[in-house]
Amino acid sequence: MQISSEQWGNKKTKYTLIISACILIISCIGLLAYWVALDRVTLEVDGHRYQWLTVSSTVGQVLREKNVSLKEGDEIKPALESPVTENLAIQVTRSFPVTVSAAGKTTQVFTISRPVREVLARANITYDADDRIVPGVDELVQPNQKIQVVQITTKVENRRLVINPATEYRKDRALERGVEKVIRKAQPGIMERQVKVVYEDGRPVRQIKLMDKVIKPALNGIIAVGVKPLVQTLVTSRGTYRYIELRKMEATAYYPGPESTGKYAAAARTYTGKRAGFGLVAVDRRVIPLGTKLYIEGYGKAEAADIGAAIKGNRIDLCFETYREAVMFGRKKVKVYILE
Repeated sequence: MQISSEQWGNKKTKYTLIISACILIISCIGLLAYWVALDRVTLEVDGHRYQWLTVSSTVGQVLREKNVSLKEGDEIKPALESPVTENLAIQVTRSFPVTVSAAGKTTQVFTISRPVREVLARANITYDADDRIVPGVDELVQPNQKIQVVQITTKVENRRLVINPATEYRKDRALERGVEKVIRKAQPGIMERQVKVVYEDGRPVRQIKLMDKVIKPALNGIIAVGVKPLVQTLVTSRGTYRYIELRKMEATAYYPGPESTGKYAAAARTYTGKRAGFGLVAVDRRVIPLGTKLYIEGYGKAEAADIGAAIKGNRIDLCFETYREAVMFGRKKVKVYILE
C-alpha cells in the first residue's frame, strides 16, 4: 500500500506536535521541580541585610554563594553545616582581636563580645580560683582589650631570725659621772618564724606571718652609768673647798631683824627650824635641796636652810648679820659652788 505525499505530510506534522508537547511537558516538570527546590533565606552580615531564593543546601554554601569570606573567631548562626530551610535567617557576627597575657606569654585571640571566661576557655587558658583575672571573668570583652591572668601561688616557709637584745642602763652612784661599766653583755636570741609567701606569676609580692617560736631567748645587756658628781677643787683666801657643781645665780640679801622682817633676829627661824643668821641662805629646793653645803662667791661658806615665796628658779637669798651689810650687798650675779 502506497502512502501519498499528502498523507505523509499530515503524519509528519502530527509527530512533530506530539514531540513538541512532550518537550513542553518535560520542561514544565523541570521548572516546577526547580521552583520547589528554592528556599527563601535572610542573611545579616557587616551591617547589611540580604534576602533571596537559593538552591544551596547548607549555610556554608549560602555564604559562598554570596561571596562572604570568614575569618578566625567569626560567629555564624546557624552553623556552617546546618541545612537550609524555608525562611532561614543567617547571622554573621564579626570577631575582633583581644590580647591575653598568662603564664608569661602573650597571645592574640579573635573573638566576638562574650564573657572573659569564655574567651579564656576558647584560648585553652586554664586558671585557679585563687588567680586574679583582669578584667573580671564575667565582664564582656571589648575590641583590642587586654586580658591579664595573674597566677597566684602560696608557699609556707620557715625562717630563722635574730632577736636583737635590749640594753638596760642602771644608775650607779659609785661611778663618776660619764663613766660606764658593762655589768652583763647582751646576747642575741634566735626565733623561728613561719610565714606564708604569696607569689604572683612566680614573683613574691607579700608575706603573712603565721607563727613565731623562740628557739633561744635574747639576753638583755646591763650597763652601769656613773652618776657620782665629778669633784673639783676651789682654792680661796678663806680656804680650799671640794665642789661637785658650779651654778651662776642671782643673789639678793636680807637681814632677819625688824628692818627687814618686822621681828627681832632672835625670833627669826628658817624653814628648817634653824635661827636665821649669817651662813644660812634661802633657795628654791627644786634647784638646790635643803641641807646642801655651798660656797658663795663674795659671801663665803653657807647652807641651804630656808625657802622664800620670791625665791624661784636660779635665785638665792643671803642672810646677813646687820641691816647695813644686807643693803650694801644689794642684788648681783654670783657663782655658787655646791660642795660635796
